[in-house]
Amino acid sequence: MSEPPSVAIMIINYNGLRWLPTCLTSVSRTDYPRLDVYVVDNGSVDGSVEYVKRSFPQVRVIQYPRNLGFAEGYNRAIQKIEADYVALLNNDVEVLNPGWIQFLVDVIAKDPMNAAVACKMFSMDDHSRLDSVGGMGIPFWRGFVDIGRAEHDRGQYDQKGFEPFAFCGGAALIKRDVFLRLGGFDGKFFLYVEDADFSWRLRLWGYKIGFAPEAKVAHYFSGSAGSKEVDAEKLYYCHRNLMRAIIKCCGSSLGWSIRNYLLFSFIVAVGFCILQPTKAIAMIRALLWNLFNLRDTYTQRLRVQARRIGSESEILTKMYPKFRRHEPAKHIRIRRILNTLFEDSQSLPSFPDASSSANKMSS
Repeated sequence: MSEPPSVAIMIINYNGLRWLPTCLTSVSRTDYPRLDVYVVDNGSVDGSVEYVKRSFPQVRVIQYPRNLGFAEGYNRAIQKIEADYVALLNNDVEVLNPGWIQFLVDVIAKDPMNAAVACKMFSMDDHSRLDSVGGMGIPFWRGFVDIGRAEHDRGQYDQKGFEPFAFCGGAALIKRDVFLRLGGFDGKFFLYVEDADFSWRLRLWGYKIGFAPEAKVAHYFSGSAGSKEVDAEKLYYCHRNLMRAIIKCCGSSLGWSIRNYLLFSFIVAVGFCILQPTKAIAMIRALLWNLFNLRDTYTQRLRVQARRIGSESEILTKMYPKFRRHEPAKHIRIRRILNTLFEDSQSLPSFPDASSSANKMSS
């Protein structure tokens, strides 16, 4: 019999010493024959590297002198290692079953077009509630959200045929060769939206994203970020990176998408001017960043669109499935206005074949 594919578990870390004992202890119980474990450290100063070397000598450390962010930290590390598959794992994650890697490998091997597989992520605070089974878009061009977040797990996403639009970068398996061919994560993102953007590009190039419900992990939401709240800095990165992803990845829907994005930005910024001015400033900063980086974003767009084969309508339908989504309790009135404008009052338009339209727009 041939050898099973090799897997590298890669744990991104930045000053995450508080999370590493639980994470690495659970990972050490993984039952898989060809496995290497790496901690990718982004210039931590809290003793993380010393702890790993002392307490888990079998774990390899890739250490950077400064914080490169989630995206570029993984990009450089994945280029250095050798493996058939890469399992991305946040440091604030606990693996719940030793066979999780085998379950992921089994799913990705079912179809040669499977390029990534999402884990079933539970809340660290309550293992009966889901944290994520993958990602989807919030209609229309308001961002991306975890499917199943805060729902009680009743096996509602375990059925055959369920396929998230995107994997969650907190716990997922990716084919290393495909990751490198696509250019990895967008290094300019630093953090947030990089997994949705990469998943979007996978789909544009004809790949699929699977889901392994038996691969179970628990996640402390935003534990590595330090706060569960959406502060001004997190809003800045999410909003900034969303616009860059739209410009790069939208085909014939580009005009419609930017219009919705700008309308959404205007409404939210006006609301934040009254309620939280620092967040309004963050959204303005995000728009300005995109203006200053428009040339580079457009260059990336040409590369993405030149090789796309996915139909625009098909991709957007997958991006906006009819799943219930978690909505925070804050700013209920603003959310009602946004839901009315972006969901109740418009449906998903149909678009011409994206591959031909996008090439015309890019030329």
